Amino acid sequence: MKKVILGIGAMWALSACSPGMIHAGHNDGGYVYVGCHVIHTNPVDCYPAPDKCAFAFGPEGDKKVGQKIYFKQVDKYGKVGMPMTARPCKEGE
Repeated sequence: MKKVILGIGAMWALSACSPGMIHAGHNDGGYVYVGCHVIHTNPVDCYPAPDKCAFAFGPEGDKKVGQKIYFKQVDKYGKVGMPMTARPCKEGE
C-alpha cells in the first residue's frame, strides 16, 4: 500500500512540473469537452513569444504524439478554440 501511495504521489509531483502544466497555470479558465483528438505536435510553435505556446497535457504530464485528448482549456476571455496540437480522431481510431 505504501508503494502505491508513493507512486501516485511521485506521478502527481512530476506532472505538475511539465511545461504544459506550468503554461496552463497562467490561465484560470476551466475545461470543456471537445471530443476525441489525436496529438500531432506538442508543443505547437511558440511564435511570436514563448508565452504563446500551445501544449497538450493531462494528469500524467505533457502528452506524446499519438496520444488522445478529449478536453480543452477555456481561455481567459471564456472562449474555446479548436485544439492546435491535435486533429479530430478518425472513425474507429
